Amino acid sequence: MSEERDDPELPALAREVAGEPEEDPGPEPRRSPWPERILVLSLVAAIVAVALLALVSVTPAPTREPVARDPDAELVVVLGRPASWDPGRIDDATSAAILAQVWDGLTAFDADGALQPALASSWEVRDGGREIVFTLRPGIRFSDGSPIRAGDVVESWLRLLDPEDPAPLAWLLGDVEGARDRLAGQVGPDAVGLRADGDRVIVRMDRPARWFPAIAAAPILAVVPPALREGSGTPVEPARLVVSGAYRPVVADGEGIVLAATGTWWGGEPPIERIRLLPGTGGRSPVELFTSGAADWVAVDRGDAAWLRWDGTLGPQLRRTSDLAVSLYVLNTRRPPFDDPLVRRAVAHAIDRQRIVTLRDPLARAATSIVPPGIPFRPDDDLGPPYDPELARAELAQAGHPGGAGLGPIVMATTGSEMDEAVAASIEEVLGIEVIREVVPFAELGDRIATDPPDLWSLDWIADYPHPQDFLGLLLETGSPTNQGGWSDARFDAALAAAAGAPDPESEAAAWREAQRIVRDEVPVIPMRYGETWALTREGLAGAQPSGLGSVRFSGLAWTDGR
Repeated sequence: MSEERDDPELPALAREVAGEPEEDPGPEPRRSPWPERILVLSLVAAIVAVALLALVSVTPAPTREPVARDPDAELVVVLGRPASWDPGRIDDATSAAILAQVWDGLTAFDADGALQPALASSWEVRDGGREIVFTLRPGIRFSDGSPIRAGDVVESWLRLLDPEDPAPLAWLLGDVEGARDRLAGQVGPDAVGLRADGDRVIVRMDRPARWFPAIAAAPILAVVPPALREGSGTPVEPARLVVSGAYRPVVADGEGIVLAATGTWWGGEPPIERIRLLPGTGGRSPVELFTSGAADWVAVDRGDAAWLRWDGTLGPQLRRTSDLAVSLYVLNTRRPPFDDPLVRRAVAHAIDRQRIVTLRDPLARAATSIVPPGIPFRPDDDLGPPYDPELARAELAQAGHPGGAGLGPIVMATTGSEMDEAVAASIEEVLGIEVIREVVPFAELGDRIATDPPDLWSLDWIADYPHPQDFLGLLLETGSPTNQGGWSDARFDAALAAAAGAPDPESEAAAWREAQRIVRDEVPVIPMRYGETWALTREGLAGAQPSGLGSVRFSGLAWTDGR
């Protein structure tokens, strides 16, 4: 799903809230007195970056005294607001992080990224991945006490495929038998391969999709009650929600959101009964908010993380998470100039990704593939387009545009990143093509792409589930609604089909590698960097390790120091 990265007060909660820092920071770095304001790929939009090899903060040094905490106080998290309380209406990481606390699906990911049962007690993959059978837990209930049945699962998923009002991420069900035809309005709901049989949910697939139990963990596939299904498209009042998860919203106003344990959750009572979500920092710096005791978890930018690592009190409370996320540029292949693969290659080979990313953030990870580290079947070698200015100029000349001749300005629309300036400058300097940069708010960029698409635009994508299909299939397969650049390649589609039907892991890995090689060579997108987030979390708060998927389950949080 897409990540909202242009608002520093709306981070996604996929962050480590307990445990030791990932690595020894080593010797204290030398600090430069010349801070530079930039944007990074964590879910915090504005940060202070490096000069040379050091990072500098503009946040005033906080009071170092430990904060006493009322043992009966709510856990306070700075997280943001959901775009909707209906899981079928969301497609951004912040909304997913919040809704994952109030809605449950059949499966869920634990802190290590391992798939676990949720509303389903078990599942079975049959017929080589063409049929998945889920068995529901006995006695599961919605928050009003009504039973959750297999039919509720089927109806919750079918409504996402309504051709008159499809869910933004309905393509997650794209491999289900008849789902694509249903989205196209060619068949009715009975033709979709979803069946309820007693306490079982039977899913038939158009092609082998052994990864579907992981897809079932996505927040959009949460199980919702009849009232919400029947009222799709109408505003949802948070305090009246009947939910399937561990918490339900009891307050949602200008001051934030309060989540309270439902008392009906299949997993029992969560250790922390009430959690308050703040919509932002209220004009205060995240560090100040944390040190004052006003928040127990808050994301911080890398500029602050640079010095927080060395603070005797705050350093042990600073956590780093490597997200299963990638920041990239999408090329509009539906029209010139990027309908020509030679022009696409020329632009990609003109951009020094490693230099652009690490010059502004030495600890950042430049992307070597559209698929980030931590995803199964991902090769370790570089499958991104190499930086080669001479090759770039030769390819542009081969396309009939030596020195950029005959090419008008390229319009680049993004939510705003300092990478944009360096990328545009590279294209202009190496290829002689003018680039017009436009900064568009995150909430408006989708409409801009749909109604008046630019030549290229930025996209930050975080995994809905940890599998190559979530990046390669959802973003680039022919016909996928999230393939916004309109690229289509028969060889690529065949590689995805080969991966789906592979008889063994070695064959599957080879097919996914081939798909990534084709993306490198045909350049429908230019991957730039992988995501990570830094956060301050209160000492003694434990029980939820990050999986990199954009959210942690609040039901696993607990105070370990007797509070």
